Amino acid sequence: MSLNSVSGGSASSSWRGRRQFGGSDNTMYCECEVEGQKIRASIMTSWTDENPGRRFYGCRNWKKKNCGFFDWIDEPINGRAKQVINELKNDNVKLIKVKESSMSAAIDVEAEIAKLGALMEVLKKDSKKMRKKIRFLTTLLFSSWLLFGYFALV
Repeated sequence: MSLNSVSGGSASSSWRGRRQFGGSDNTMYCECEVEGQKIRASIMTSWTDENPGRRFYGCRNWKKKNCGFFDWIDEPINGRAKQVINELKNDNVKLIKVKESSMSAAIDVEAEIAKLGALMEVLKKDSKKMRKKIRFLTTLLFSSWLLFGYFALV
C-alpha cells in the first residue's frame, strides 16, 4: 500500500507525494512547531460521504491554526464499499436518534412513575382517614342500635 501525502491546503483528493517521517516508526509530523519542534500528526478517520472510514494523518492543531497538513493512510475506497459504509453510517445515526428518543421516553416514564408514587401516598393517607371515619360511624350505628334495643325493651 502506498502512502501519499498532501501538505498544506485543505483535505482533497490530490496527491503531492510529500512525506516527513520522524524515525523508524513512520511517525508523521506536520509543519506546525511548538517550542521549535514539529508537532506529531494525529491519525484520524474521515466520515465524509466521499471517504467514509478512511484513515489519514492530520495536524493536531487544525482547529486552532488550520495549517492544512493532511496525508491519507488508506487507499481510496471502491464504490460498493463506500456505499455500504455510508449506509451503515446512516443507519447508525438513525439508531442513535431512536435511542435518544427512547431514553427521553424512559425519562418521561420515570417522571410519571414518580408522580404516581406521590399520588399513591396521598391516597394511602386519605384511605387511613376514611377507615377512621368508617370505624367511628360503625361504632355510632352499633351504639344507636343498642340504645334503640334498650328503649324498646323498657
